[in-house]
Amino acid sequence: MKKLLLGAALLPLAVIATMQTASASDGTIKFNGSIVDSPCVISSASQNQEVDLGAVKSSTFAATGDKSTATPFQIKLEECDLTAGKTKVNVVFNGIGDDDDTSLLSVDNGAGSATGVGIGIFDSKGEAIALNDGASLETLSEGATTLNYDARYVSTKDAVTIGNASGQVDFSLTYE
Repeated sequence: MKKLLLGAALLPLAVIATMQTASASDGTIKFNGSIVDSPCVISSASQNQEVDLGAVKSSTFAATGDKSTATPFQIKLEECDLTAGKTKVNVVFNGIGDDDDTSLLSVDNGAGSATGVGIGIFDSKGEAIALNDGASLETLSEGATTLNYDARYVSTKDAVTIGNASGQVDFSLTYE
């Protein structure tokens, strides 16, 4: 009888201990996404990219307008359905313009940053796309569409100083 009473007395303690363990928080999962009304969706691999422009010698830039070697990057669109009549996409790159040439993306201007250089974005034909104002009009394909671009350092002054030359740009799409 004593064993039965002792077991009955310990049962609520075991249940409380189990409940505390079950309600412990060990992590968080954040879900991101959106519902869109557009002919295509942006591939998740294209939404947050890093493009490595590499280390470029300062001697590459002897005069204003000199460019480094092109570094290609892509924006991939998926599930393109052209039945609604929208067959083209305008891509606009938005960011902080260089002080000397606002059509170029400014490189970070903190301590140890390069000066006299910006980042230019070019379409698949090699034509410059002006930051914030310019648009790259591209034709869509049924199913998947890959939009090809190049990024290059472009000197904004005759003298370029060495240092970090990173920048960040956002892109937005409109369909027609």
